[in-house]
Amino acid sequence: MIGVASPSGFTAMQQRTFAIFAAQVAAALGAAQQYERRQQMVDTLVNLRADLDRSEKQRLISLERARSAERVERAHEASVDALLAVSRHARTGPALSEFYRRLTRSIAELVAANKVLFWKLDEDGLLRPIRGAHAVGDEFIARLYPVPCAPDRDDLASRVVFHDLMFRAGRGDGSRDDQFALDTLKVEDAIAVPWRAGDERLGLVAAYDSRRSEGFTREDAWVLQKAGLAAGLVWQLKYAQTDLKKTVERLQRVDAARQVLLKNVSTAVDKAHKRIAGDLHDDALQKLTAAELQLQRLHEPNGDGSAALNEARSLLAETEEALRRLLFEVRPPALEIPGGFMATIRERIRILKSVTGAEVETELDLPDELSYDFRSMLFRQLTEALANIEKHAAATQIKIALLAKEGGIRGRVEDNGRGFVVAERDRLPGHLGLLALHERALLAGGWNKVESEPGLGTTIEFWLPIAQAKV
Repeated sequence: MIGVASPSGFTAMQQRTFAIFAAQVAAALGAAQQYERRQQMVDTLVNLRADLDRSEKQRLISLERARSAERVERAHEASVDALLAVSRHARTGPALSEFYRRLTRSIAELVAANKVLFWKLDEDGLLRPIRGAHAVGDEFIARLYPVPCAPDRDDLASRVVFHDLMFRAGRGDGSRDDQFALDTLKVEDAIAVPWRAGDERLGLVAAYDSRRSEGFTREDAWVLQKAGLAAGLVWQLKYAQTDLKKTVERLQRVDAARQVLLKNVSTAVDKAHKRIAGDLHDDALQKLTAAELQLQRLHEPNGDGSAALNEARSLLAETEEALRRLLFEVRPPALEIPGGFMATIRERIRILKSVTGAEVETELDLPDELSYDFRSMLFRQLTEALANIEKHAAATQIKIALLAKEGGIRGRVEDNGRGFVVAERDRLPGHLGLLALHERALLAGGWNKVESEPGLGTTIEFWLPIAQAKV
């Protein structure tokens, strides 16, 4: 209640007025209490709404985590399937085209793509599509063109290949570059990841036109990455197998040549003895016999002693030259002396000029320090080629070159002599030295080539490695 006091009392009007005032005060207090209770209810409802929002957000987060875990699990399963597909298709044989045809078909099933394609980075820095991919025909390949790709470039392909960018784009939700790529490929959506083998960048693997309404996902990129890494290892394995096969074939050829050489070793000494004996008999001994006859003429009373003596001297000089040449070929005296290798070669060329009378042009550029074994092998190779000219060519012009090239010595001996049919050289008498040239070069890890035509001369080229021949 509300009470007031007055010494003179209150009139009726004052009493009614005070009653109205008290009622208004009571109404104001009641309204204030109602507002306060309403505000408390509003605060309670706001807090309740916030709690509901937090609960809903937490529910959505939990739901998304569950979905992410499910997607990750599916991606794991798909990645395992991709690795199994790579392992399974790697056994298709040596043909890489068949391997990629089967692999792209398996990848298309795992990522729900209509097309899957591998792009290979070539030596010129261009990305080129590999034919035989899943659902990619010649018409699709025909509108594709090689794409420049390099570590220092900032284009889309270079960023995918060299900077591990995961490219994923669909119609209307990407940049201008993304839309240009889709327009060029004439596809609705695309996803691409690097194709690697360790640190080596092979190119990229891409999938086009997803069969899902939401398009490609990050989990699909994960599957492509796993498939690309495994395919890169298979790529390296296939090429390692190819290189190994070539190496085996080369070793087999070397072994075959070695076997031929071993068969010839037992008779090589006899052949050398026969050749030396033949040279002595046909040249030196005949000249000595002729000199002896000339000396016998000195005892004839009516003979010209001076002429016979001069003829005997000439024959003895020729015999000395023949014996010196024979000794030089058997064991050059300066070959083992430091710095004597070039002198030995020049002496052999001088003998060539003396025997053939031909004009000889030389070009010599050899390292100073070579092992004795290599010097001997190189000298035998050159001597064999020159001996062929002396015995069979009847040449008037000869060119000789010995140059250090490509980690070895490259030799070239060219003449303008009679020549012969190369295919018939094994049946030609006196041409067994050409076979020795080939065997010696092959066993040394090098090569030998003979070009010749009847009437057009002969060219012999060889290369001997010197990586292991330095002193």
